[in-house]
Amino acid sequence: MAALAVAVAVVVTLVTVYGSQGGGSGGRPAEPPAADEPYYRTTGDLERHADVVVRARVDATRETDQDGFPETIATVRVVATGKGKPPGRTMYAAYPTPGAALPSGPELTVRHEYVLLLARVDDGKYVLVNTIQGSYGIEAGRAEPGPHNRVALSDGLLKALGLTR
Repeated sequence: MAALAVAVAVVVTLVTVYGSQGGGSGGRPAEPPAADEPYYRTTGDLERHADVVVRARVDATRETDQDGFPETIATVRVVATGKGKPPGRTMYAAYPTPGAALPSGPELTVRHEYVLLLARVDDGKYVLVNTIQGSYGIEAGRAEPGPHNRVALSDGLLKALGLTR
């Protein structure tokens, strides 16, 4: 039953979602990536689709295919919470293994901090909202989007996480 729930979550993750116009960096709509997965065009859409948003340090990662597809499970230590209620100070965040399930994906590095936007699936597992926008690297107290993500996080969320734009 848990495998079915994860399979359903993967199928849902691979459906493209188009949000409302505007809200990308500079007020222009963000362009969706080539991968067929949810992509949120506005800050509001992105943050609304996350059940939990945390500032977290990656302590370890491991690859698995126990649910029938290659995925990486990151063990993260929660530094601050911007939205929702994480299951504890340490939690697990799952995402497709880079280069395996999708052409590209996040490459979360052990001992680095990230803002993680996570959705909770039926079996209680937390997954990135998508591979492009589910993680923002943290550099010098700022949340940095990846190269294909032009959607900025809201000032309120950044403040709750102890970060700036």
